[in-house]
Amino acid sequence: MKATELPFFSKIGAPMFLERCAKICFTKIRPILFFSSLLFPILLVTTYLFFQQRELQDLESSFSSTMKKAKITLEKKRKKERFLNRYAASNPYFISEKIESLHFLDQEKEDLKILLDHPAISNKKIFKERLAFLSGEENRLAFAEENIRRSSKIKETEEKQRHPVQIDEKDLQTILALIEDVSIDPLAAPQLIIRNFQLKKKETSLQTQVFEVEMALLKREWIQ
Repeated sequence: MKATELPFFSKIGAPMFLERCAKICFTKIRPILFFSSLLFPILLVTTYLFFQQRELQDLESSFSSTMKKAKITLEKKRKKERFLNRYAASNPYFISEKIESLHFLDQEKEDLKILLDHPAISNKKIFKERLAFLSGEENRLAFAEENIRRSSKIKETEEKQRHPVQIDEKDLQTILALIEDVSIDPLAAPQLIIRNFQLKKKETSLQTQVFEVEMALLKREWIQ
């Protein structure tokens, strides 16, 4: 039985085979081309991975931008829905029931009552006249509706104050809280926008300081 023939590189030995290959590479092929051929696959893979990473970063950036826009759009939609739901349930008689019903200068009225009951004061006419003015309709807010405009969803009414009224600082805060919708009963108010507001200090017949106010409002009501 013949001995099994070994492959060529087994006959000459693995080290000699590798040595011959190296000699061929460096004699037949220029070293720079040889090393270039070794580096080319690495550069190719590196370039491919680089562009893949850039594409992934672009996709992440685009996704992040889209999510931000979607969040902004959703938040705007929610605000709009809350706004419409809020004012769609407003009280159409809010001005007459909540604002025109206000009483002003309560502290001055109490002081006048004390002076009228004081035995040392003989001439009480001026105090009576002042108290009658503060307690009557002359010093109550009253608005006239003008230029009513309607659409399928909104009703706008211009509310113009009929005459000036006298108030103090506490009264002013109460009025503005109701108009600007920061009162204790905000769900009842329609949207009220101040179109004109005049406020000035005034000296009364009793030489006390008060504010005189006159305003014009725009009332908006959303129709369900």
